[in-house]
Amino acid sequence: MVSRAPFSGWRRNIVVLVTIAAIAAALSTISYQYSTNNANGILKIASQDVRSNAEIQAHDMANNLVNKVDAAGNNLQILARTPAVLGNDVQGAIPLFSAAQQATSDFTSSYFWVGKDGKLLWADGFTNTTLEQKYNGEDRSYRQYYSEPRDTLKPYYSSLVESVDGIPRLYVAYPILGNNDVNALNNARTASEDNSVTTNGDFGGVVVTSIDLDDLGKFLQGQLSSKFESQAGILDRNGLILYSNDATYIGKDVFGPEFQAALPIPMKDSFNDIMRESLKGEPGLGDITYQGSTSTIAYEPVSLRGNDFAILYIVSPHILPTNVSTLIDQQRIFTTVTVVAISSIAIAIAFFVLKWNKRLSDLAEKRTAQLMAANLTLAEANEQLEAHEKMQREFINIAAHELRTPTQAILGYAELFSMSPEHKEEAIRAVTRNAHRLVRLTNDILDVARIEGNLLRLGQEKFSIEEVISSAVEDSKRLVANRNVKFVHEKGVSGLIVDADK
Repeated sequence: MVSRAPFSGWRRNIVVLVTIAAIAAALSTISYQYSTNNANGILKIASQDVRSNAEIQAHDMANNLVNKVDAAGNNLQILARTPAVLGNDVQGAIPLFSAAQQATSDFTSSYFWVGKDGKLLWADGFTNTTLEQKYNGEDRSYRQYYSEPRDTLKPYYSSLVESVDGIPRLYVAYPILGNNDVNALNNARTASEDNSVTTNGDFGGVVVTSIDLDDLGKFLQGQLSSKFESQAGILDRNGLILYSNDATYIGKDVFGPEFQAALPIPMKDSFNDIMRESLKGEPGLGDITYQGSTSTIAYEPVSLRGNDFAILYIVSPHILPTNVSTLIDQQRIFTTVTVVAISSIAIAIAFFVLKWNKRLSDLAEKRTAQLMAANLTLAEANEQLEAHEKMQREFINIAAHELRTPTQAILGYAELFSMSPEHKEEAIRAVTRNAHRLVRLTNDILDVARIEGNLLRLGQEKFSIEEVISSAVEDSKRLVANRNVKFVHEKGVSGLIVDADK
């Protein structure tokens, strides 16, 4: 049992340490998992905020773009119904075209008038005679902004068109309807402002406004919130890029080889899926991830008087969630390090306490062993005391007997001396001898006391052993004189001398 105690103690300590370590590991895991879940939850909320903001931005910018284009369209509608235009009064219409351009100069580049025969009648860009002579009367009948309103008698919104000066522009055109009489003029003035047009007059040409892509880009960039690092883009109904931050791709098909070659392969499929979905004419959004960074693409169709003019896109990177995630990761690491540090300190304290407990246990075992040894020593001492006491009693008994012997001898010789004076000398010798014997017994008792007090000193001397024996025989004869006992002393070698404590 004694040999197993240390092993059992160490095993118990190991179990305690393992338990503390397991609890610390469990706490660390729970804390890490809790921080991770919080981080994912916060990141999810922040990402959802980015998506919502992108969706709201796309919706608001699409509405603002519609309002901006509608403002130019309203100017065209008004111009198409003015008496000067209906009456082919070019000089009378010039101030009207100039006023229209001035009203939307931050968005449109020019207003111009194409007659019934497809010839250019006037453009507010004719700032000098040379330009007027060069372009006035130019045939524009091949342009869609002329042919479409002529054939449909409805407003026309173009895709990207390269102008005669080589600059790509967007065009909005309104048909001029009327037969130059009072009834036709009144019908033109009272036409509704929706997609329907009056058919009570003949086609008299078109009034057109053009929108430079640079002006369109400036308008879009001005609509972007400075709080978000977003980018804007526009596709037409067929996927043609009308505006992009990178002017290289303006006029390119978003699914064409040139643009597709510029897309990183890991994000190409997800990007194309979002583009295809956006061309269906419904608002929406999608996420693309590349090199660990996620961006949300929100899209909103731009509808002008019932016509799907284009699709506006907002690209918003998840910068805020990334920063939030970084902060959360730092807090998660700090929490984990703190828990690990606390756990390590707890384990260290537990180890110290267990080690101190082991030292106390060893000390207790040592003290117990010492107490057991002391108890054994006390038991042995008690046994020795009992033996000593027994020996002392025996010594007293022997001493009493020994004292009685010379005393009786002295008394006997004294009686003999009184009764038989003739034996005077013999009696005196016997009395003297027994008196010396009493002295020796007394000395023996004193020697016992000295032995107990460690004060005994031996008094060695040389004496004849024959004398000691003869004295003992003589004393014994007197004791047994009346008992019919006879001592016979056969003397051996005489003159035997010993050196001892007599």
